[in-house]
Amino acid sequence: MAEAQKISKTIVEHKINLTLSIEEAETLMAVGAKIGGDPQHSPRKHYAAVVHALTKAGVRTYMQGNDHPFKYMEPNHRGLYFQNSPTARRVTF
Repeated sequence: MAEAQKISKTIVEHKINLTLSIEEAETLMAVGAKIGGDPQHSPRKHYAAVVHALTKAGVRTYMQGNDHPFKYMEPNHRGLYFQNSPTARRVTF
């Protein structure tokens, strides 16, 4: 005689919701533009998903606009490093 069982499996997926200002989101785009690696076969794929979501939300990519934070990244510095923006507010102690 045939028997059947219904098997249910619960999958717990952890997510993080992050709220960013436009400036913060554009800075994230600028930093991520320096991430290397295969966009499908390395951890970079996760950043590619972030770029897709930010672009879909209307955030400019690093190639859009002369005032994008990417413009202030030091091209020859080892690692990720921003030079000071000319409009940055200076804090003195």
